[in-house]
Amino acid sequence: MPTSSDRTPRRLRLRSQQRGAAGVFLVISLLLLVPILALALNIGQLYYAQRDLEKQATLAALSATQVASGCANDGRPGLLAAVTQEVIRIIAANNAGNAAGVAALLTSGINGSPGVEVGRIDVAGGLRRFVPLVDGDPTVNAVRVNLTRPQPTPFLIPVGAVFGGGNLFASATAQQAAIGTFNVGSGLLSLNGGIVNGLLGGLLCAPGDAACQASILSLDVVNGMQGLVNTQVSLGQLATALGVSVKDLSDPLTLSAQTPILSELLGGLVGALGDTASGTVVALLQGLANAASNPRQVPLGQLLGSLEGLSGDTPIANLLDLLIGSGQAAVADPSGVTPINLPIMLSVPGVANVATFINVLEPPQFGIGRPGQAEAKTAQVRLLIRIEAGGILNGLLGAINGLLNGILSLLGSLVGLKTTVSVVSPPLNLGVDVQVAGGAATLERLQCPTSGRADPVAHLDARTATATVAVGTFTGAAFSAPALNTATNTFPIATVGIDASCVGVKLGSLCLGVNLGTTSVNVGLGLTGVGVGAGAPVALDPVGEFTPAAVSNSRLQPVFIADGVPPQAPAAANPQSISAPTTVDISLDLTNTQSGSGLVGVLTGVVSNLLTGIVNLLNPLLNLVNGLTTSLVDPLLSLLGIQLGTATVTMNAVQTGQPQLISTCLPGTAACP
Repeated sequence: MPTSSDRTPRRLRLRSQQRGAAGVFLVISLLLLVPILALALNIGQLYYAQRDLEKQATLAALSATQVASGCANDGRPGLLAAVTQEVIRIIAANNAGNAAGVAALLTSGINGSPGVEVGRIDVAGGLRRFVPLVDGDPTVNAVRVNLTRPQPTPFLIPVGAVFGGGNLFASATAQQAAIGTFNVGSGLLSLNGGIVNGLLGGLLCAPGDAACQASILSLDVVNGMQGLVNTQVSLGQLATALGVSVKDLSDPLTLSAQTPILSELLGGLVGALGDTASGTVVALLQGLANAASNPRQVPLGQLLGSLEGLSGDTPIANLLDLLIGSGQAAVADPSGVTPINLPIMLSVPGVANVATFINVLEPPQFGIGRPGQAEAKTAQVRLLIRIEAGGILNGLLGAINGLLNGILSLLGSLVGLKTTVSVVSPPLNLGVDVQVAGGAATLERLQCPTSGRADPVAHLDARTATATVAVGTFTGAAFSAPALNTATNTFPIATVGIDASCVGVKLGSLCLGVNLGTTSVNVGLGLTGVGVGAGAPVALDPVGEFTPAAVSNSRLQPVFIADGVPPQAPAAANPQSISAPTTVDISLDLTNTQSGSGLVGVLTGVVSNLLTGIVNLLNPLLNLVNGLTTSLVDPLLSLLGIQLGTATVTMNAVQTGQPQLISTCLPGTAACP
């Protein structure tokens, strides 16, 4: 029987064998861990290489978009060469200055798209997308950087062969949001209540709604107008008035679907303005909202343009401009078939009855948006004025005969003098058409604040409104707005004949007197049409004085309110006007033509005295027509935001922000529309 001493060596041998097996297992395990570790290292290497490429694309896009938008330089969008140079600079700085190697990364692009693209951001279906634009397009405000590089050399070649030979891709799209709001229009003229209330009645009331017009005529609009001008409406307040969000209004598709009834829009503004408007303004606005009966909708998309990227604290217009513009947008009719009869009384008893009409052919548009895109326009309108002046002809025949008798009686009794007088029969219908092409202002470029300049600088261009004025006659009743006949430029009034070929005794064909000659005087009204306004674009002085606005959310982009916006006093370059005020010159004068041998001797002054007398008889009509400029045309156009021959531009606000990363999707893929 073996003893314990005999069993000990065997145990030692078994333990030694076990230790050898463990060593084998350890070696095998280490051999298996090496490729796993290499695989992990290769994956990590790819991951960090991809992340590094994405970081470079993002940094390059964010920096280059400041050049592309013009925000970092003089406000002009940068050309592709300058944008590409900035991309290379940024990426070279992240690759130890290896500019040559960086340039190679940019040459191939991704899926046919070049390494650097300039364009703009559009919204489609609620999604933002990059739209490439040609080099030099003024609407460029975004950059897309598409980088491609070979995959890094694998850590372990045999294992990494699976990953070798491919490329890494990264794309970044960035945008610099710099937006301006401004308007082109007129300052307030001295207006009478009939003009102001009559125009508002025509815009806000349904056709023929006498009760609505009477309600508006009863409102003290004139004294409340300055308050309307001094009340700025922000995008957030407009959204509240419509019962939607600011984000909704920033979507072009949603904005285009916003077509509120005019009275509903006015009522919504009453509640949205809250404590920001005075009690007088709110009461006036409520009165207009209560009276308004126009059933047509306001196409806000056409009136406001693009609100994309605008924050809720940014003012878009003053309340008067918004009120008048909304009314014009609601009644706009490009065909001009159905004019609006304005309840404006300018008739002169016993002289003429006047009817006034307006066609809004194209509504105005507020200037809201990015440099190169934003444009403010005044409306394109046609004013029709129809004058029934037949009453002035009723007593003209007797008046001229009496005038002649009075003149001739001063010369004594002249035997053989014959006079004849004929006057055109009523009606005498005169009309004036004023066709106005709207003025415009554009935001050409916008410099963002920098470390050396606290305020933005806005550069605007403007062109004046122009008009053609036609004066003519019409047939039919004035209230039906008949078309004008402008084929002739003279309307005959009277013909006066004086025969003094034999002053004395005449026996048959024998004259025993003196031959002083004969003459025939034809008197008419001269109808003159003119063109008004230059209309050529003019660069305005830069607007560079702004005050930062207190925004409701610190995460919103900064908003700067331009100095000089009402109720502030005008600033150095805001508002500013181009050209000089030009008015419609409606020239109605008296014309005369003479025929015959003329009068000599004692009758030489008869014709001039006769014409002077006729002018005095027709003066009430001449004064009425020639006074339409100051009494009707200019005030109406001013209320509609139009100054002929002059453009007054007011910069409201600028919203700027840091460059934003919009997308990292790869061009040409399903995820990148």
